[in-house]
Amino acid sequence: MKAQSVDNRYLPSFWASILVSILVIGALQSVLMGPAAAVIVLIGGAVVASVWLVLRRTVMVLGIVLAIMPLHFLAVSLGQFYGLPHMTAISAATKEIPLLLISFILWRRNGLRLRAPDWFLLAFFAIGLIRSAFGGGVRGFIDDFGLLIPYAAGKVTVLTDAQERLWAKCAVWIAAVLSAVGMAEVFVLGDGPRRVLYAVVSPGEGLPTSYYANDFEGLREASTTAGPLLFGAFCMAALIIWWVYFRNPLPAGIIFAGLICTLTRSAWAGTAIAILLLALRMGQKKRLASYALLGIIVFVAAIPILGMGDYLFSTRTGQDTSEQVHSASLLTGLEYVGSHPMGSGAESVGPRILRQNAAATHIESSYLILAAQYGLFAGLCFVGFLLTAIHRTWKNRTPLGYAAAAILMGFGTMMFFLPIHQDFRLNSWVWFPVGLAVSSAIGQGIPTVSGLPQRRGGETA
Repeated sequence: MKAQSVDNRYLPSFWASILVSILVIGALQSVLMGPAAAVIVLIGGAVVASVWLVLRRTVMVLGIVLAIMPLHFLAVSLGQFYGLPHMTAISAATKEIPLLLISFILWRRNGLRLRAPDWFLLAFFAIGLIRSAFGGGVRGFIDDFGLLIPYAAGKVTVLTDAQERLWAKCAVWIAAVLSAVGMAEVFVLGDGPRRVLYAVVSPGEGLPTSYYANDFEGLREASTTAGPLLFGAFCMAALIIWWVYFRNPLPAGIIFAGLICTLTRSAWAGTAIAILLLALRMGQKKRLASYALLGIIVFVAAIPILGMGDYLFSTRTGQDTSEQVHSASLLTGLEYVGSHPMGSGAESVGPRILRQNAAATHIESSYLILAAQYGLFAGLCFVGFLLTAIHRTWKNRTPLGYAAAAILMGFGTMMFFLPIHQDFRLNSWVWFPVGLAVSSAIGQGIPTVSGLPQRRGGETA
């Protein structure tokens, strides 16, 4: 063991020497053989440097990947707008693939121990995989089960208390900054720039209708994400994290304003339910009363500013056609699941098939979509996963446990009404802390599946 530790001291120098050598060779190639060869060599050097960084600073890279997820959609869309090649491959290389690689590295370091939520999730995945062998779209299957990657990343990650607080701080301030950016678009720029962007990125489709609402003349805030519904969920998660970890009202006020501007009722309801239960669980009734009163005042003040009067009136009186569509979708979904108890395969219902065939069955609830595609038992396994994860994290009397349980409650509320489980960027913010909390609720110093001890306090065990 001593010899091994001595050898490991030279690994940074070894990798640095390789990187410097590649850069020198690239410079010589550009002089002797032209720029094309130099580009190939420099790309190879970038790959080597990235691998070295991931291996040596895995948790730091994980934090960077999570931090860019709310920005990812706009960055890729701008790349497509300016005609950059291979943006689809670049999107995967900066989204799913990094989290998969990081999860594998952390699993080898920290090990993995399965508990009740994990068994329900594995059963859900196994049933979905078997059902997909008999038919269904591959892309739809990947979208439906994309949550496994960030959840697994959380399961195998071990954070110190300082790293956990840094994660929470970054999440809250990123959401606050993006909320401010989104409000600048709503109140200053309008929908013109986004219309131009979508005209190039999605020719023939235009700006999605989700950016607007019935009886509302303005633009719903989406900031840098793929839509107002997703940004509403981002804001909800950030507000829950703020409630648990912080007292500074400034970022919370900005995020709350951004949440209002999304006009996403399910996100409003999810946030209210989650924070109400959090306050009761954490014994913060006075704090809840004061912030609830302040939140009501801000919301009422925002009604004339945003022009939400007609929108809220139609919602309260049941005249909102969007709300009627949601209700009809729930009934349609229940009937569809009853007539297809074994499922009809991935992409048979839901938003992806509707973009291809407007006459397809319209189901909006994430729960009913999963049950309709993969069968009733698969849907029950997913619900079992949610309930056991909430139970396990709720019992974990730590800030992380409280935050994860509340995020699950809020996101679970949104999934009743929206097909919001399929966006990988949002999943990264929702399911990573859940996996982290489920893992930390297991206990410390217990041997894991791989035989490596799992303990809190650093990247390695």
